[in-house]
Amino acid sequence: MFLGTEQQRQTGLRHIAHLKEIYFPQAKDPVEVIYDQASEKWKLTLCFHAGLKRHHTLLTYSQLNDEEQMKLTQALLSLRHFTAIFRGELY
Repeated sequence: MFLGTEQQRQTGLRHIAHLKEIYFPQAKDPVEVIYDQASEKWKLTLCFHAGLKRHHTLLTYSQLNDEEQMKLTQALLSLRHFTAIFRGELY
């Protein structure tokens, strides 16, 4: 549980992000790697599932805003869950 103000929380998150950029420059978001390396057909499927528009397939992950990135992450997790059920890994 965080006991500070929202402004302190945001400042802390910015500092953490800055430190991550300095000390882990190669560490990319796995969703970014998946999205940027995906074929056009896969991007269309992913964007459709995320509720995004066709023009989003022409953008890189870093060009998407935070909300669009979150939608892509949720779509990937949803598809991952679906395939796990389909393979019989979850009941």
